[in-house]
Amino acid sequence: MSDPLGPARQVWAGRASARSAMDLLYIVYLTVMTVLVFGAPALRSAGLFLARPDVLPVLLDARTPGMLMAALLGGGAATVLVGAVRGPALLAPFLTATLAAGPISRRRVLWRPLARSLLALVAVGLLLAGVVGATLLGAGYVEPMGLVALGAVAAGVALLLGGAWLAGQLLSSRGRGVVAGLLTLAAVGAWLLPPWGWTLADGVPWALAAVLGGAGAVAAAGSVLALDRLRGWVLLEQAVRWQSATGMVTSGDVAGAAGSLRPPPSTGRSLRAVGGGPLTLLYVRRDVVGWLRSPERTLGGLAGVLLGAGLLVVAQVLTGPLGVGAMLLGSLALWVGTGPFVDGIRHGVATLGAPVLFGQRAGVQVLLHALAPTGVLMLGALVGGVAGLLTMGAEGVGGGNVTLPVLMIPVLLPVLLVPVLVAGRARDAAKGPMPLKLMTPMPTAQGDGAVLGMLAWQSDAVLLALAAGAVLWGLVTQVGALALAGGALVAVLAIAVMARARLRELGA
Repeated sequence: MSDPLGPARQVWAGRASARSAMDLLYIVYLTVMTVLVFGAPALRSAGLFLARPDVLPVLLDARTPGMLMAALLGGGAATVLVGAVRGPALLAPFLTATLAAGPISRRRVLWRPLARSLLALVAVGLLLAGVVGATLLGAGYVEPMGLVALGAVAAGVALLLGGAWLAGQLLSSRGRGVVAGLLTLAAVGAWLLPPWGWTLADGVPWALAAVLGGAGAVAAAGSVLALDRLRGWVLLEQAVRWQSATGMVTSGDVAGAAGSLRPPPSTGRSLRAVGGGPLTLLYVRRDVVGWLRSPERTLGGLAGVLLGAGLLVVAQVLTGPLGVGAMLLGSLALWVGTGPFVDGIRHGVATLGAPVLFGQRAGVQVLLHALAPTGVLMLGALVGGVAGLLTMGAEGVGGGNVTLPVLMIPVLLPVLLVPVLVAGRARDAAKGPMPLKLMTPMPTAQGDGAVLGMLAWQSDAVLLALAAGAVLWGLVTQVGALALAGGALVAVLAIAVMARARLRELGA
């Protein structure tokens, strides 16, 4: 029986950019040599750097395994939701329409992109496990063979996350919500459990490595079998959306790429966003209805806010690289979490130059649309900060014998960072098109220097969020709560002035 993919393979192999067998072998050789020559020494250096008194107690703490389990379960819930936007089994739109939508088994067509996605997850997992293992090895807590068990655990967990990613691509909206909700509840349960009585200093049991490695292999095999159940319209929609997003990123329009990946509203079509009442409550109602119509985005953003707030509280207790890393990750997670809640601000900026249908100018709309997100996000940051406080315990925050007001000071950092980030979102929404002068070629010996200016323009919102988080973190840890409040107020006013100036430029 002839191979139905034979003609397609011949055409694909005959393209100008096709790789021969020798090319593939050379890529494998180059990858292996790069890992041996550069990767292994880099991991060893990172392990020796992190084997320090302010890092090892955290890794060897009795609560660390439970926190890792909670983080992995929460990551599984996130990957399920990500699968609704971009799944692991994805081809170009043309190949999806011609091959995946034809009579050929989708398993035979989609196993290659699935394998690439799973290998990428495994590589990231092994890298993180390598850093942790090198740190413990440098401090003398594990033997070299213990790194093999740790790597098996990392690979198994990565494959399980890959299975969750494919489940998000395969399931319906309701099914994704159920699975993500169950994983989130499991993550909360793992966070609430008492210490397990086992630490990383005891090494990774080979039984655990065998169980997780075997579970990952089963998940990978099951993922391949589940490819036949993927829906064609989902594959084509994700392929078109991903191609559009990557094209925008290539051209420098990162904001447009993020907008193209935003899923359309899925529920609450009958909810009325327009009604009577005071103007402020009317805008709050419009924002709330918009959040309810996209529940997956809203819950994902709320999860990011809770995670970011918890990390920012933990960052005030940790010192050294872990403290700085927790602060940066917390600021980034908090900034990402604000995204689904500020669509009203984006809409207000988009009304520039249009007829005044609602009776308010763009600047007034932006201000009114900022009220509901700020209040809800500050409440979410308060809850996440308290959760982070409970994770560290009173002993970790203030020595155990402190009053409640002093104990709550670390929670002020994420709560006061929220209005700064909302103002930054308004400034970013009013950015406008990239100035042509940034695209002017700047030839240098290292290449075109104009790329740096374009990258800075595209990432200025993220850099501003990280800088604001770093400054406020430094104020609360080095000076005190009053300095934090003053710094947050100054930051909000300064960013609001920049946003107002940008709105005036766009309206001119």
